[in-house]
Amino acid sequence: MNQVDNIDDDFQSEILDSIEKVYRWSKERNYKGWDPYDGLNSKLTKKIAKNDMLALLMIQLNLYSPINLRKVLGIKKGVSNKGLALFARAYTKLHDVTGDPEYGDEAEKILERLEKRTVSEDETAWASYYFEYVSSNHYLGPDVPDIVGTTEAIKSYYTAYEIFGKEKYLDTALSATESLTSKFLEEDSDEVYFKYVPLKENKVVFNVSALALGVISKVLKYEEDERLISIGNDVLRFLLENQNDDGSWPYSYNFEKDSYYQQIDYHQGFIIEGIYEFLDFVDEEIVDEVDKSLEEGIKFYGEEQFTDEGVCHYRYPTKYPIDIHNQAQGIITFSKLGDLDEENIEFARRIASWTIDNMQDEEGYFYHHKWPLFRNKTPYMRWSNAWMMLGLAILLKNCGME
Repeated sequence: MNQVDNIDDDFQSEILDSIEKVYRWSKERNYKGWDPYDGLNSKLTKKIAKNDMLALLMIQLNLYSPINLRKVLGIKKGVSNKGLALFARAYTKLHDVTGDPEYGDEAEKILERLEKRTVSEDETAWASYYFEYVSSNHYLGPDVPDIVGTTEAIKSYYTAYEIFGKEKYLDTALSATESLTSKFLEEDSDEVYFKYVPLKENKVVFNVSALALGVISKVLKYEEDERLISIGNDVLRFLLENQNDDGSWPYSYNFEKDSYYQQIDYHQGFIIEGIYEFLDFVDEEIVDEVDKSLEEGIKFYGEEQFTDEGVCHYRYPTKYPIDIHNQAQGIITFSKLGDLDEENIEFARRIASWTIDNMQDEEGYFYHHKWPLFRNKTPYMRWSNAWMMLGLAILLKNCGME
């Protein structure tokens, strides 16, 4: 692999060595692996899970068990569309930073593969899960398009267009953005927000609106669209109205119960990013309010959710288990915020170094959870490796390495 020049040698070596290890490990497996939430992906577990409660228990058992039970339970490995999108975006950025054609070739192969995995030939949208997922609030599966998988794919095609300059990537991104606004946008009430899935739900998940806001910001780089600017500002107002007093955001709001669900984790990074990326298009009358909201959100995320050494609480204020997705998102968010304050880049570097030292296996993959006395070393392709690959790639890019 090629090297980059304008960063201290020790840090460059640490990050590029980590990237090379996880790249080889993931590519050798053709991006096929287990997922934290794949507890129903076997004939045996489906037989055991006779109702939604048992299904949820089976999923949670596999999620938190320090011993990987998947081989015993016959749970099959699969390929995550979301994971493919994350890997493709990471490799596109790495190609841009290092000049290495291998990363570029691999990114384009994955993007071609991902384009064939939309939920249907008539709809440019993606399902995140290749398996069935059941919770108390919704069902997800390989035939259900969701906003997270779709927005991650869109961002990857926009990034590919910016780096490779191929119109086909822009066409795919624009087509998927049309699906995003036609299938996931909710405008029936006084509030405007994006839904997790196209079906009407009894709750709203705040971070998915921020993910959509990031996509809208991408579109507006290429074409002036007053409707999208209006939608973006309405969504932004919705996020501001539902921010907690301490600067954090709830995970969701249940309309039937008229109550918030306060799960504070890596989703805070999603929301901060979405708002930050939309700053150039904010309505003048709310600029000050947005700046204040962003400042308070960043302060809470950095000072409350993370320790000084760069370790994120699992779900604030609960520290353990230390989760790899939280670590990866911290790297991504603070790397992107480097334009606001150089200390953010330094903090992203600190998070990355701690995570590599404490949560990367010698084989290359990243561990799922770290507890005080042991680690859950189950090698998750999407949750652990794809997110860390993207985080490290964005860190390199935003350290100023061109």
